[in-house]
Order: sequence, then structure tokens, then C-alpha cells
Amino acid sequence: MEQAYFSLEVQRDGTTLCLRLTGEFDWAVIGHVEGALEKARGVATEQIVFDLSALEFLDLAGLKTILRANERAQEERSNLTVVRPRGKANTIFALTRADQTLAMVDGR
Repeated sequence: MEQAYFSLEVQRDGTTLCLRLTGEFDWAVIGHVEGALEKARGVATEQIVFDLSALEFLDLAGLKTILRANERAQEERSNLTVVRPRGKANTIFALTRADQTLAMVDGR
């Protein structure tokens, strides 16, 4: 079975942590995202941004990872924002109504 393309770029700017995901965010790669979030714990973070603007596919496991990160951010008094993906990757937000739970913004 062929591995789908996935890329994760992590950037920190002061108290903002940005995770830029490209390709397919599914169950096979959630460990990479969870690992990046875990590394950021303990470092003062006021804003977490999931930039999904270049994401092509998002499954339920990936969405659950984002929702759990949002819950942790709220517990730690941080804000989490999702830059909305385009096309098929955006469908899961509407189908699950997660777009009503998460702070979502349109990309460039």
C-alpha cells in the first residue's frame, strides 16, 4: 500500500505556534501532529494556528486530533484557530459541524 503525501511544518513566533499541514492528514500521521503539540507544551503559547490551507484530505482521526488540541488549548487558556482547507478537506468540518465549534478563518 502506498503512503499518502503528508508534510508538517512547525513555526513559532513569540507566543504563537503555527502548524502548517500539507497533503493528507489521516490516522497514519496523527502521531506527527500530536508529537509537535506535545513538544510545544510547557512553552508559553497564547495562540495555536492549524494552517490547513494546503491540505488535500482530512479524515475523522485528523479532525479528532484538532478537536482535542482545541480542548487542551482552552484548558491552558490559549486560543486555537484553524485556517480553513479548500475542497474535499473542508467537507468534514461541515458534515460534523466542527466548524461551529472551532475558530475558523479563510486562507489566503
